[in-house]
Parts: sequence; C-alpha cells; structure tokens
Amino acid sequence: MTALGRYELLAELGRGGMAELHLARLTGAGGFAKLVAIKRMLPHLAHDRQLTEMFLTEARLAARLSHPNVCQVFELGEADNVPFLVMEYLDGVGWDALSAALPARDLRLAAGALAQAAEGLHHAHAAGIVHRDISPHNLFVTVDGVCKVLDFGVAKLVTELGKTQPGVLVGKVPYMAPEQLRGDAVDARTDVFSLGVCAWEALAGERLYDGPSELAIYQAITERDAPSLLGRWSACPPAVAQVIARALERDPARRHASAQAFADELRGHAGFASPGELATAVRTYGAAPLAERARLVTAATARENAPLTAATVRDKPPSESVHLRETAVPVARPRRRTGLLVALLAGAAAIAATLAVVLVLVLGRSHAAAPPDAAAPPDAAPGLATGIRTLGEGLQHLHDTLAPLQQLRLGQLAVESPVAVTVYADDDSLGATPVHAELQVGHHMLRAVHADGREQARDIIIYPQQLTTERFSW
Repeated sequence: MTALGRYELLAELGRGGMAELHLARLTGAGGFAKLVAIKRMLPHLAHDRQLTEMFLTEARLAARLSHPNVCQVFELGEADNVPFLVMEYLDGVGWDALSAALPARDLRLAAGALAQAAEGLHHAHAAGIVHRDISPHNLFVTVDGVCKVLDFGVAKLVTELGKTQPGVLVGKVPYMAPEQLRGDAVDARTDVFSLGVCAWEALAGERLYDGPSELAIYQAITERDAPSLLGRWSACPPAVAQVIARALERDPARRHASAQAFADELRGHAGFASPGELATAVRTYGAAPLAERARLVTAATARENAPLTAATVRDKPPSESVHLRETAVPVARPRRRTGLLVALLAGAAAIAATLAVVLVLVLGRSHAAAPPDAAAPPDAAPGLATGIRTLGEGLQHLHDTLAPLQQLRLGQLAVESPVAVTVYADDDSLGATPVHAELQVGHHMLRAVHADGREQARDIIIYPQQLTTERFSW
C-alpha cells in the first residue's frame, strides 16, 4: 500500500492493537508538500461496530479542539471501508521517555511541560470534553518545546457521560481518579487527578500507585490518601508538594476546580521552564530517538518515485493505542496478579449460594414441623424478612464494590498472519487468522499452525483492559 486517498504513505511509524500510524505526505500544485501523520484503523477490526464507533468518536471530539497544546486533527477519511485520521506530524519525544531521561527531579522542566498539558486539557474541558486517559504516555513534547495532549480515543462529552456503564473502566488504572474507578460521573477534576499523578511520579522518580494486583491499586486510590511527595523527595518545596497533594485529593471537591487553576498554582510555586528551555531539553535528552526519526524521514521523503511502505519499515512494538511518536510505546506494566480478585468473586458467589441453601432448608423444616392448622409465631415472618433483606443488602454492597474490577480479569488479543493459520491459546482453538479474542489476564502459550503442519509458538502475556497484538510470519 503506497497511497491512502490523496495522501502518499511514506513509512510506518507505529502499530498498536487498534490502529497503525504512518508518516504521509500531501502534495499539490507548484511543488507544495506537507508531512502529516495518519492514524488508520487496522482493517481486520473495521467490521467491529463498537471499535469503529470509538475511532470515529475520537475524530469527532478532536475536530472540536484547536489549541497549541492539543494534537491537531485535520481530517477524517475512509478508504476501502476503513476509517483513518489525518493529524499534524509531531517531531519530538513522549513525556514518558523524556521524564525518564531528565536529570533527577528537574522541577522547572516538569512544571513547564505539565502546566502546558493542563492548559490543553482546560481547552478540552471548556468544550465539554474530559480526556479520561491522561498518563505520561499520552503527553508529547516537541522539538519546539511545546507539550501536547494526545489520544482522545476514550474521551467523552460531559453531557453524554453521566455515569459510565456498570463494570466498565476506561483508562490506565494507576492514573485513574477514585470517582472514575468507582464508575461515578467524571469532570475536569478527574483529569486534574491524573495530571497530579504524572507530576508526583516525575518528581519522585517512581510509580505512585503500584501493587501486586489490580485490586490493591484500586484500594490504594479509592481508600487511602496519596503519600506526600516530601516523603520521597525531602528537598521538594513544601508549597509544591501541597499543590500536587491537592490535585491528588480523593474528594473531587477538594481538588483544583480546573486544569487551568492547577497550571497556575504549579507555575506560581515551582517556577517553570520556558518553551525554549524545554526545546533544549528535548534535543539534549532525546537526541538518539530524534536522530533515528530524522534518518527515517529523510530516507522516506527522498524516494519520491518509490515511496516506502509499511512492509519495508522494521516492526514496531505494539501498544494499547497508537500515539504520535517515533514508536508506539507500551504502557508501563508492573507485576500484577488477579488471583485475589478471582478469589473474592468466587467467595462472594459461594457465600450467596450457601446462604440461599440454608434459608431454603430452614423454611422447609419450619413448614414441615408445623401442624397443618398451627399458627406461625408472630415474629417469624418479619424476622425472616429482615434477615433476607440484610443478606441482600450485604451481597449488593459486595457486588457494587467488585463490579468495576471484574473486567480487569480480561484482556484482548489480536493475531495477524500473511497467510491463514489456525491459532491456539493454551491448546484452545481461537480460529483462523485474523483473530480477535478475549482471554484471561496472565501468561498464555500461543501457537499458530499452518495447513502444511508447520507451527510457531510463543509465550505471551495478556494485560488487563489492553489489546495485545501478535504477528506471525511464514
């Protein structure tokens, strides 16, 4: 494939579970040429109406935004019934990579970048859009020192959101606000919380919310106050620690009322790097990826008569979504086990079943023991009704607590191959490629079997709420 509509595809920049990102060129009369980035939905997913609607929603929301700190979307197109987005081409590095490469606890650079991101989010909030997936992987700093917010793929209009569907979580759990984890209504302060997590981690040099399981992270965010930054960095100015602590308040009413207020307060107490200083930092600490990107772009644009295609560019590691960066960067994935969650859910079901059996037996014995004309004890029925009601309320509370976590047990797997092969996960057939399946979180042995008997096998890990893409070549 060398063209997509009126755009010439030059090189593949990244690929994720839902879409692929290409460097492309738009040419016109008089030697006009403009580089753009094209995010194209993977063809084998285009038939999925829910995924297609998510992709189109991102386009509709992004089209409403025009701000220096938000990645600009120029056009929504379609080719061969597959939708694609045309976006501004960004040259720079992701905040996740830049913050990791910066000198330890560079307060001015962190404040400069995150305050810009907050202003971009404030613009989105003013348009009625909550991002809901802010993390270091969705922030990008250009070679001009401009921090941009990426990927509004899971954002929703405030007026459309209300409460999320029961048991449905969108976003990266360690960066999600308590109300988002509980499935309550979200607003601008939800994104402020996520920015607070990004700021805390950039200055502490470690993850804020981590644990042995998703349930542990859920409980840490929803039940306990975030630890003070002073405990991780004793030299942090107390006023700055207070600003970040306010952004991390579990009660939204106690956070900054807007992302702009967070930006203003952070800059007021921390100072901030100018765009020029940020540009210098990007070129200094991101020199290696920038040089590699420059080589790729030079080679691609130099071949006007024989443009590169996705097949000629080396494979990129998959991620849960495709961003505008040199490679698709996987979300940081700490060790996570869902055994405790599974045990709790199974235990709740067992308790409910056992108590139901006990109630049936008690009722049956009481009825059998009583003479046909005997009157029931005056308090028996009300007492039994109260017990049943109390039991029901307890089980409902347990269900409400665990329901948002149920989907953390599952992840998505997409398998591709240039020829049709049968795919097996732990000896269970998933069908012929292309495959899109739901699997339990954890390790799996994936096998691809060719019709001639040849097979390939690899060990994979399925992560909660993420789509893992595997490609076999023959």
